Amino acid sequence: MAFGRVSGVGALAMLFCSGCASQADAAGYPLLDEGCREYATLGADTVALPDHMTLNVFQDESYVWLCASLPPESYGAADIVIDAPGLDAPRNLHISAQLGEWPAEGEGGGPETAESDQWWRVSGWSAIPFRFNGYQGEGDERRAKFIPSEARELQLSKAHFGRGVWNLRLEFNLVRLPNGDLGTVTFPEETAVSFDVEVK
Repeated sequence: MAFGRVSGVGALAMLFCSGCASQADAAGYPLLDEGCREYATLGADTVALPDHMTLNVFQDESYVWLCASLPPESYGAADIVIDAPGLDAPRNLHISAQLGEWPAEGEGGGPETAESDQWWRVSGWSAIPFRFNGYQGEGDERRAKFIPSEARELQLSKAHFGRGVWNLRLEFNLVRLPNGDLGTVTFPEETAVSFDVEVK
């Protein structure tokens, strides 16, 4: 998948984390806990996303962390399309009630059922899935219940994805929008443009 580059006014969305490694040595690193609270004290870079969301990006010598804050009462299922030097082709990294990974283009898309063996076959990254909180409903209406999330957070390995420029497209679903509906937030909003992170 070939993305355009962010340019002009969109250059504000291009992020270069050139100083992150030295900051990590002094301040530690984020805990993968579905929260972005510690990123400010770690000196992470931040980017404003649509609908009052914020993306935090931090890296140390070995890993990159992405943490997107979510509006209250959101779940934030995520599909992160990444094209990076260590990959043969772009991959889609998925986070919802399960974790998954599959090619971002062509044949071999995501699992078709919740029982598919394709779930949990991820490599070089980790995240916390939705927080299960029992069941609701009875009989055929019985469904799993989940607790809303305050953020969607990933940890990605530089050894796996490679160093250099990572091209990302972010999509968050089940986000509580300003009008009260649950909807989708994408970044960048232009479909043919990528969000670039320089990984040292």
